Amino acid sequence: MANKDSEKQSAEIINNSADENENNGSDVSQSFYTKKRFIIPFILTAIVIVFAWRWYVAQLGYVSTDDAFVDANKLTVSSKILGRITALNYDEGDTVKIGDIFATLDSVDLYAQKNEAEALLFSSKENINLEKVNVAKAQEDFNRAESQYKSNIIPKEQFDNAFHALEQAKARYELAKSNLKTASARLNVIKTQLTNTVIYSPMNGVIGKRWVLQGDVVQPGQPIYTVFDVNNVWVTADLEETKLGSIENGNKVQITVDTYPDQKFAGEVYLMGSNTASQFSLIPPANASGNFTKITQRVPIRISIYPVDENGNQIHDKNIRLLPGMSVEIKIKLKDNGE
Repeated sequence: MANKDSEKQSAEIINNSADENENNGSDVSQSFYTKKRFIIPFILTAIVIVFAWRWYVAQLGYVSTDDAFVDANKLTVSSKILGRITALNYDEGDTVKIGDIFATLDSVDLYAQKNEAEALLFSSKENINLEKVNVAKAQEDFNRAESQYKSNIIPKEQFDNAFHALEQAKARYELAKSNLKTASARLNVIKTQLTNTVIYSPMNGVIGKRWVLQGDVVQPGQPIYTVFDVNNVWVTADLEETKLGSIENGNKVQITVDTYPDQKFAGEVYLMGSNTASQFSLIPPANASGNFTKITQRVPIRISIYPVDENGNQIHDKNIRLLPGMSVEIKIKLKDNGE
């Protein structure tokens, strides 16, 4: 009997120990998962803070903006005269050289006018020679009449007639000279108009825009082509006026071109704008009306641009074409006080 009680007590002790071990294991497991729930967010938060701090430190000493684009010199070529386009020799995207013939205008009517003007000029020259002879003859008649009048050979009326005849001959001669000048000027105008029927490229570059079609009638000053000088491009960035105080010519710039996201570009600030962009807007601000809302103005600056390798050395890659209007992002390195 005593042995059975002893065995029962031993079994109870073992069961209690097992229960305690099970409870202890459960508590340890719950404690581990509880700590894990707090540790993981803490670690993630710490990582975010570290990266945010590194990004903030990296941004110190820089001014950046995405309000920037590739820019270049451009010229809009227009007609100087009224005429119908008979030929357009280039299209958008074509490369042109200075002196290339862009377009020609119909010149049939102008050549007819030129022939008429040349005939009129010839007639005017013949007429002036005739009037010159008439003046010489009238001068001789007047000299003879004057001598005879002084000798009382002819009456005063005949002398006056010779005088008036000389004056009229001189007047006709002056009119002939005037007509000759007019005919010559008219011919020169027509020749100039004929020259203007051929429209040339004023610069080396690329056709950015063709404004008309063959057969169109263009007015004087109407655009025909717009040409960009793509061999001399830069970046125009519009910076807030609050950032300009720390920027000066010579600041190094890191540039990212949207068209070439994997290619690095660099440049330098070389021209600061002399006015804000709003000064040349279609509707300039009118602050004298009494209704004024302060808006941060933007000032354009120019930045040179060129592709670079991983070490920042300039490279020349024919496959990279920077075209006016391409969007870019810039990051201007501010100079230290010791620089």
